Amino acid sequence: MTQPGRKYKKIVVPLDGSGWADRAVPHAARIAKNNDAEIILLHVYHSPLASYQDSLALAKQGEFVDQERENIKKHLISVRNDLRSQGIKVRGHIVDGRDPAYNIIKYVKAEGADLVVMSTHGRTGLARFIFGSVAHKVMQGLNIPVLLIRPDAPEEVQDEEELKVESLDEEA
Repeated sequence: MTQPGRKYKKIVVPLDGSGWADRAVPHAARIAKNNDAEIILLHVYHSPLASYQDSLALAKQGEFVDQERENIKKHLISVRNDLRSQGIKVRGHIVDGRDPAYNIIKYVKAEGADLVVMSTHGRTGLARFIFGSVAHKVMQGLNIPVLLIRPDAPEEVQDEEELKVESLDEEA
């Protein structure tokens, strides 16, 4: 648990290659800049073709599996380089595993991270029940803060009306 005045040192940002997941990156970048923290980009990789890898290799189609992993690597490197150009310390890792939530939790604990910033795909109702929620499982499995970003929310809300606040803490 973060204590008052304590800065974040390691921020894990799980990415799955989707634009939805990438929406968490700018939020993590702002936090990293404000705390002089390091960002660790994490992709849990499990190829849907993994079960067929031997057959694909025999058919000389193994490059499809290799290409998929290479595309993930290129994406992480691109995001990493963009963050580095902003002066942020950043690393990228690919973890092999079938269960994204389990592997994110395991990685975060092993790395000693103190914050996770991730996007939620926003599933509700039956879809969430059937597919589960990686974000929910990660929150339940960790005892550090997990900042969830709704990828469909606007980046910045533009209000026309001025916010009026009455303070109750002013001296009488």
